[in-house]
Amino acid sequence: MYLRHYQLQRKPFQITTDPAFMWLGEKHAEALATLKYGIQENKGFLLLTGDVGTGKTALIKLLLQQIDVSVLVATVPDPGMEAIDFFNFLADEFGMKRRFVSKGEFLIEFKRLLLAAHAAKRQVLLIVDEAQRLSPDMIEQVRLLSNIELENRKLINIFFVGQTEFNRTLLEESVRAVRQRITVSYHIEPLAEKETAQYIEHRLKVAGARQAIFTPAAIRRIHAFSGGNPRLINILCDHALLTGYSRGVRTIDPAIVQECERELRLPEMRAAEFKEKTASGFVAPGDGAPLSPQSPAGEGPPAWRLPALLVALLLTAFAGIVLYQYRSDPPRRWATEEIAPQSYPAITGAKREAAREAETQPAAPAAPAAPAPLLAAAGGDAPPREVSRETLRTNPFAQGKIILFFPHNSNELRRDVLEGLDEIAKYLKAEKHLKVRITGYTDSVGSLTYNLSVSQFRANSVRSYLAGKGIEPERLVAVGLGPKDPIASNDTPEGRERNRRVEIEPLRD
Repeated sequence: MYLRHYQLQRKPFQITTDPAFMWLGEKHAEALATLKYGIQENKGFLLLTGDVGTGKTALIKLLLQQIDVSVLVATVPDPGMEAIDFFNFLADEFGMKRRFVSKGEFLIEFKRLLLAAHAAKRQVLLIVDEAQRLSPDMIEQVRLLSNIELENRKLINIFFVGQTEFNRTLLEESVRAVRQRITVSYHIEPLAEKETAQYIEHRLKVAGARQAIFTPAAIRRIHAFSGGNPRLINILCDHALLTGYSRGVRTIDPAIVQECERELRLPEMRAAEFKEKTASGFVAPGDGAPLSPQSPAGEGPPAWRLPALLVALLLTAFAGIVLYQYRSDPPRRWATEEIAPQSYPAITGAKREAAREAETQPAAPAAPAAPAPLLAAAGGDAPPREVSRETLRTNPFAQGKIILFFPHNSNELRRDVLEGLDEIAKYLKAEKHLKVRITGYTDSVGSLTYNLSVSQFRANSVRSYLAGKGIEPERLVAVGLGPKDPIASNDTPEGRERNRRVEIEPLRD
């Protein structure tokens, strides 16, 4: 929605992984080289760890693109399952074309697969993502797969990819055998301030930027808030561009970044900050607490000069502390554990071979139709209905609240949705007394904290767009409720698609 405003060709800070925007800083380039070496030299067990959002997903995607196409690859995106389910998942990934009812049956067939791959001079790679979800028993089950080997020759490389807490799991005595077998490991650290600036500049350049959009001070503020976490950098930068667009400015300064920080923090975080500020009994004027203890009653100069002097000193000290903290202390930021992980698709040898034959196969059945971009819901049990152009032009809320939909893990507004929002903005300009509530929702996949932040982000995106069309911000109430109040089942992809939505409804006095 803001591309033309900043003279960009594509959105630079999407939270989904896009290889076109891949930026290899020193840390990520070193990690990639280390992991490629481990695979090429058949080192057995490899380990990649890092906080959520530090770029593990993008790095693995790039690694899979660069390794030999003959390598048989299986990825397990979520290993939190029973052992027999884990083995059957591997069987499907490696194209073994059968299901197993016992571990013994699987190991017999799996050994045949490894020996056949060795005879064909093909390496086998197993990637276990979200490894921190592995129980000690499942870690041992994975280790036993590596016992299928020839003399002086590993038949499978096992690659653990997990969050930082997986390192603590590996220190447990029960998994010592696995810990001792890890020969190649790398931990991805967050970006330094200079790297954050390079990362932002790179993504803007790929998106077509012709001049700097973020001031150096704004980038410093972004780094302080995000802690150098690439995913948080993307979220904050995208929201800052949206805010700048709604204000009609083309340069993002620290004030805009600071405003976005406040909007992106969850209510619980804002309450915690207020509690910290008021813990000592001193709060800003108007917050309902005194700046100093009540002075004793009395008459004459000695009775009021001392309290007045104390108040003046306290005010000066308070202002100095606030100024110092603003200039030197990094603002409170999200804990990276509160951001849901992203998964990457499996790229297996069998699937590569199947892809080569895909052109000669009959077309697959059409997927279920996606929901219409804009629906109206009258309430009760009546299903939402598509909104006609005529209704949008005359009264968008004639049939009830408006519902619009989002792709997975995204705040992207589609073109047809933007056209509908334009009509809603025209209606709100005419109905100057009308306020609206903008409520964001997600599906149930991922952590509650992350879903709340994504839903608030989606609601803020719609609010900012309408504000940019001239609607007074005080008439637009944006709320994020995460996975609450689903309108479809979260057990199916189609149901989850319908639950990723924003609802706009009028608030009448």
